[in-house]
Amino acid sequence: MHRKLSMSLETYLETIADLQQKHGAVRTSDLAESIGCKRSSVTVALQRLAEKGLINYQTYRPVTLTEEGEKAIARLSRFHGIIEDFLENVLAMDTEFAQEEACKLEHGISKQTVERLKEYLDFLRQPGQVIESEKIPATFAAFLKNKAG
Repeated sequence: MHRKLSMSLETYLETIADLQQKHGAVRTSDLAESIGCKRSSVTVALQRLAEKGLINYQTYRPVTLTEEGEKAIARLSRFHGIIEDFLENVLAMDTEFAQEEACKLEHGISKQTVERLKEYLDFLRQPGQVIESEKIPATFAAFLKNKAG
């Protein structure tokens, strides 16, 4: 994906990927229902995604991801996983909350920042590291509890 997508278009792309995985191809009506918007809004978004080469779209035909669309989904999924890992295993956030926050953050965070988070996680997980990564959430959670209490 050469151009940055808006959060809205990324949401459409992720929803298309999810529905395509479940049903093989995606109808405009299914997408509208899943996202909770009008078909006309979906059509505009699909046209924009098709212009960017991320989906195969023709009026009255099912929608599918292109190879470029698949790459964009893989990038978003990777970003999501790294952010969720950091929130849960470094900042000691609840799993469900970390998942929700990662969904929000993955759309606005730079590749450079995600890569740095990944490098930091890798650093913490090195053998013989002073701080063992599995102890970080519990240690940090205890710190937060003592600070509040």
